[in-house]
Amino acid sequence: MTPDPDSIRAALPTFFLNAICRMALNCLPSAMILTLLSSLLCAFIAAASEFSGVATLTSEYIYRGLEMSEGDPALQLGLDYEHDSGLFVGVWASTIDIRTAMGSRDTELDYYAGFHYAATSPLTATVTLLRYSYPGQTGMHRYDYSEVLVNATWRDRYSMELGYTSNLYGLDRIGRHWELRTEWPVANAWVISAALGGNDMSDASVSPYLHWNVGASTRLSRLTLDLRWYDNERPDGFATQLSASSQLVLSISTAFLIDIQ
Repeated sequence: MTPDPDSIRAALPTFFLNAICRMALNCLPSAMILTLLSSLLCAFIAAASEFSGVATLTSEYIYRGLEMSEGDPALQLGLDYEHDSGLFVGVWASTIDIRTAMGSRDTELDYYAGFHYAATSPLTATVTLLRYSYPGQTGMHRYDYSEVLVNATWRDRYSMELGYTSNLYGLDRIGRHWELRTEWPVANAWVISAALGGNDMSDASVSPYLHWNVGASTRLSRLTLDLRWYDNERPDGFATQLSASSQLVLSISTAFLIDIQ
């Protein structure tokens, strides 16, 4: 049965976000979440006639103000399918380079599923359940964890994202995230965009910090080029060594469609 968009929007006001996310993540074991997302992905792909993907080569993988590839280029690939009802599933992977006393990680593999509401009104909303995993990670500690994301976009120009996890990096600690974004077309060839975000990982001995970026992107034939400046407040704690401060990043990506006959 197709979810009622009005019911979903009414059930997700901001002041209920933490309670809803905590219940979802605490009640479902990590293995069950991963199995659910994998099953949904397989089911949708089997029923789909077409799904989309994007391949990206970036000079540095930066995520929420943190450096994930230690100054090295990263190769990324995403694949997803969205049903007419707004339900979607997908998988995304990237090379990374993170080495700590607790072990190393060379690959990030993310599974996600959710619901996208896009009506005739200028407002669109998305709710996503996301599973971060790190195949081949070394050491005794497992960094895999799940997160709930809620995103609202106004007129394709302004958006706000809220994120919550109760098991950040597998440490059984709460992590909260918010981000504001805006983008503006310029002369029908370029898009100027900027974002300001904040992470609160104080339960994991990391001080709350702000991060921001500003950049421009353009299309050249089938390729999209993005040049972006990243900076942040240099967080204290275990994330200090991953802090991506004052960096210029160039990314080249191409989108594609796959038909299943």
